[in-house]
Amino acid sequence: MTTTTDAGRIVDGATRLYGIIGDPIAQVGSPRVFTERFRAAGRNAVLVPFHVLGAAFDETVRGLMALANLDGLIATVPYKARMLSYVDRVMRTGQQVGAINAMRRDADGKWTGDMFDGRGLVRGLAARGHSVAGRRVLLIGAGGAGSAIACALAEAGAAGLTLFDIEDAKARALSARVSAAFPACQIRVDSPTPAGHDMIVNATPIGMAPGDGLPAQLGTLDPKVVVADVVLKETATPLLRHADACGCPTMGGRAMLEGQVDEMLRFFGMQ
Repeated sequence: MTTTTDAGRIVDGATRLYGIIGDPIAQVGSPRVFTERFRAAGRNAVLVPFHVLGAAFDETVRGLMALANLDGLIATVPYKARMLSYVDRVMRTGQQVGAINAMRRDADGKWTGDMFDGRGLVRGLAARGHSVAGRRVLLIGAGGAGSAIACALAEAGAAGLTLFDIEDAKARALSARVSAAFPACQIRVDSPTPAGHDMIVNATPIGMAPGDGLPAQLGTLDPKVVVADVVLKETATPLLRHADACGCPTMGGRAMLEGQVDEMLRFFGMQ
């Protein structure tokens, strides 16, 4: 039996499966984006969203990985660090961050994982004419996404990073990891003050929920400051609205997703 999708495409017994897991999952826009890109690359494949509850995480992931026609998994909040224990090989960025957001089944049956949040953000910025090289960046949030972004910004040639997280220990641990991996980038942990920075990145979920405010009290921003927000919404987040009002160039979560898609397609062996 075959099923025709709303785009007139066919899902059949030969279709290869990729999954994205998270809790919640209804907010993700990547299944349609990835599936369209799979088809554009000439692959009979789809990305399926799976709402995985924390209490059933281990048994669910093991069950998904046992499916013979599942070729890869993508992880979103809150499972990026937890997925690390399910892969046989971890690539460099995943090792540096201590978390992964994509894993693939290789020809030998082993699983390889890596982290693409940071590369997606850097690629999205570059596509909009904003180079990271030489910039001094205020990064708000040192969790999974923040850790990946910090590594990617340093790797892309940022001159300095100021890290802030409400859990100070988390920011300091990230500072130590990034400093060790990228000694040319000046890293410090400090309050989220825009002064002295020409780029601000929100790597927290603040801005996703109705009623959210800014991720930090930033005040009036210099119009030369580039502001990026990882939160993926159809409308602008409070941070992006504030930056727009200050005349700053901005980039939202969709641009980061687009950058990640390109990176992940290469990881999954599709161009």
